This record gives sequence, structure tokens and C-alpha cells, in this order.
Amino acid sequence: MLATDQQARVKNEDPALGGAPNRSEFRFTPAQRDQAIKQVQKELTQEKLLDGNGNVSKEAQKLYSFAKQSALPTPGILVKGCLDDCDVCEPTLMKEIELDLENKRLKNEFLKKQIELLAKSQEYRCCPAGEAEPA
Repeated sequence: MLATDQQARVKNEDPALGGAPNRSEFRFTPAQRDQAIKQVQKELTQEKLLDGNGNVSKEAQKLYSFAKQSALPTPGILVKGCLDDCDVCEPTLMKEIELDLENKRLKNEFLKKQIELLAKSQEYRCCPAGEAEPA
């Protein structure tokens, strides 16, 4: 059998204690590898960590498994829609948006004409008609 105690492992790994200085020098034959696997499986089975088939035993699963449920607080669900060629908006809302834009365009035209008329009106001019305004 292979040595499994801690002192033997330290000696094999520590160059000062006569062990190999580099892990790449450790070469196991296929027989040594198979023997090591069998030994580990035997020890794990004895400790009831593995069942007879080499799978994790039910006892070990119950003993070492856990489930944790957590939740992250968030401000809620955020859904954004776009005014593109999609159907996010209802037809009445789209019509309302079109009419609102038309109303704003007409108000701007009205204000432009009002400014033009006020500029021509004698009341709002600083000089009488025909005189040049001071620079």
C-alpha cells in the first residue's frame, strides 16, 4: 500500500528531507496509479463518503450538502417601450402624440407671425414711421 500519513507526504515533497525537489520528477506507472485509486476509494468507502459503486453516499450527501436561498432587493420590474415600428403604444396614444406635435407646431407658427406683426406695429417701435432706428 501507499503511505498516507502526513509525515511521509512531507518527506516526499521536501528536498531538504531527501524528497524530490520538483513535482515533475514524480512519475507513476499505470499499476501504481490504479493501486492509488483503489486505495483512495477503499478509504472513502470506509469513511462512508462513497457507496459500493464509487458514487457519493446518501449519508455524505445529507451531511455535506446544503441549499441556500437568497433574494436581492430591487426597485421592481422596469419595462421600457420605444416609439418605433412596434406595437408598444395603442393607436389612440399614437394619435394623441401626433396631435400634440401638430398643436406645438401651429403655436410656433402663430408666435412667429405675432412677432412679425408686432415689429410692424407703430406702438411697439421706438421711432416714428419712416425714421431709422438708432444702431
